[in-house]
Amino acid sequence: MHSSELTQELRNLATRNGIVLFGVAPIERFEPMPPYYDRVPKGQDPRDFLPTAKSVISMAVPILNAALDVPARFNEMELEMYPDDTKSEWLEAVYNRICHYNQNDILLSASQFVGQHLLLAGYDSMIFPTESVHIENETERMAKSKFGYLSGPISHRHCATRAGLGEFGYHNIVITPQFGTRQRFSTVVTEAELEPTPLLDKPLCLREKCGLCLKACYKNAIFLRDDERFIDYRTVDKVRNDVIFIDTPSKTSPVRCRDRSNDGEQFIVRGDCLRICPLPKMPKNLSGRLQGIINDWRAGWRIGDERKKRTLPIDSAHE
Repeated sequence: MHSSELTQELRNLATRNGIVLFGVAPIERFEPMPPYYDRVPKGQDPRDFLPTAKSVISMAVPILNAALDVPARFNEMELEMYPDDTKSEWLEAVYNRICHYNQNDILLSASQFVGQHLLLAGYDSMIFPTESVHIENETERMAKSKFGYLSGPISHRHCATRAGLGEFGYHNIVITPQFGTRQRFSTVVTEAELEPTPLLDKPLCLREKCGLCLKACYKNAIFLRDDERFIDYRTVDKVRNDVIFIDTPSKTSPVRCRDRSNDGEQFIVRGDCLRICPLPKMPKNLSGRLQGIINDWRAGWRIGDERKKRTLPIDSAHE
């Protein structure tokens, strides 16, 4: 079967099973690429899972706007049906159910269907979990790991940028033309040679003109990669704003990002860096906190002001 015909069959199958974005990266795109030429960590290259891999499929489903924004707005409201000491925890559960688990179920099922189709066509394939894989004593094991954190078996985000679905933003999250930051991804690695999707031809992230995501992160968990104090598998290089971010221009402290506490309040609803992103258009119905940040930005606040406030993550393995 011709590669374009098989690719279209897989795209149609994925669409029938709830997938909205579908892209293909040839395996060569997982070699170091400009501008940063990051090497894929050992054990996370698609060829580590399938040595005969020739193509990587990236698929995505959107997060509904209201589903993402409501938990943060409700966190600022008095809810008559829920005591204050359980409200944020309840909202976090709502957020996870409708903005993570729901999409994960669709993505994993669609990945299996695509893998089955490829198997019947004579091609081996590999699919991956679409949510975190927790292990016993995870916090303790994270502290012992090389960079102070554990990751999933493959980076769905890097697969998405290499499959032409989007580019990284300053917040370490993939931005797509259709949904901005509001989607989740899954990945299928296959030995079938499929028709590649073109890479983006122009940047999406507003870069130095914006920086709202850095301001919105109340845990100060995001560091642009030229901050030499925060070390991980990526090379440390100056952030170039004239190129498409196939690799992330930032580094995130996962432990700090997952911390729900803020000024004594527990179980704060996460995800404000996603909510505030003004792409593909400025979001509506934001929380008062995020709308205030946007108002300050419109009044003249810029990213340089926030970068001066960045502090080294207390959980860094290389303090």
